Amino acid sequence: MTPQQAAFELDLFGYTVLPSVISQGEAEDLARQIDEADARIGVDYSYDEAFARLVPCVPALGAEFMALVDHPQVLAVIEQVLGEDLVLGSMNCRIVRPGDPDQGLHSDIPAVHRRTVGAPVMLQAVWMIDGFTADNGATRIVPGSHRHPEAYPPQGMALPLTVQPEGPAGSVMIFNGQCWHGGGANRSQQRRRAIFGHYRVGAWMRFQTDPGLFISEEHWAQMSPRQRELMRMEHGTGQKNAADYYPDQMRAKRYD
Repeated sequence: MTPQQAAFELDLFGYTVLPSVISQGEAEDLARQIDEADARIGVDYSYDEAFARLVPCVPALGAEFMALVDHPQVLAVIEQVLGEDLVLGSMNCRIVRPGDPDQGLHSDIPAVHRRTVGAPVMLQAVWMIDGFTADNGATRIVPGSHRHPEAYPPQGMALPLTVQPEGPAGSVMIFNGQCWHGGGANRSQQRRRAIFGHYRVGAWMRFQTDPGLFISEEHWAQMSPRQRELMRMEHGTGQKNAADYYPDQMRAKRYD
């Protein structure tokens, strides 16, 4: 799919799916590393009566994860829609376990920043580390809801069209952060792992989680110039940036 086609679908529906951006084998390797990281640093969190596991700032886990930050096929779509003046607000892994319920539908954009016309202020790139299916909790999304001025569905209104885009492991769903969406209930017997890359622009240019608190000097030395720009780390590690959340708030705050 070309960046132009993906941008057209994002404008029309609010989301698009890029199939098999990385191979199934690469996705399986990332899944193994995610499980190891979850055992070390994963945290429980809940939002809108949904429960999941969170592995924060996955670029800090190693080069394979850092490569997702500026993956050329995905970043080309992000830049096609948002331009090049971006910040990667966060890149966390959300793990939906067997039995975890539907997450309430919500938007990631506060009402004050919503745009009913023109380019959005944020796109989410959802890396399907496991293949997404309706059974294992694929993200639910309301097509066209990015055009609505409110950040949540109006009370008392029915939503007759809610979709769960599917794709094989290694695919990427990109959606406008203004879309009403929520994690799906996991009715399978396996965990559903996905990495959410949260790209911000315009008036909303602070981080969700500050990467400078996680990236080591060793990892920084291996980062590309564009990765350092996206993560505001051109001058090295240790510089604290404005962020929504810091580690002492992780258990109480929402990341997706």
